[in-house]
Amino acid sequence: MARNGIREWVFQRISNVVIFAYGIFYILMVMSLGDASYSEWVAMHSGAVFKIVSSIALIVAMLNSVLAGWQIGTDYTQKVAVPGFGFIFHAFYIIGSLFFLIFGITILWG
Repeated sequence: MARNGIREWVFQRISNVVIFAYGIFYILMVMSLGDASYSEWVAMHSGAVFKIVSSIALIVAMLNSVLAGWQIGTDYTQKVAVPGFGFIFHAFYIIGSLFFLIFGITILWG
């Protein structure tokens, strides 16, 4: 069964909508704070709903970054004549995305 990239294309579009919706959600949350004192800011960021929605958006964004890295890597690493360059490139964006995901989850839930 040949792959034609339709699933990846659909995932990118859905993930972009999720990321955009999260941005709107965050802006509305900040706008609802009013004077935005420190205690209100902390309360907004420590609620379970905020943490869950932020975690979902972060996971989707990191999956989107892995897919984007894969697309760029499969297009351009084939043109580099250095043995193992493609593997190193793919490992770099996967490890980087995992690092940012772990770092973000730690900040959100820590």
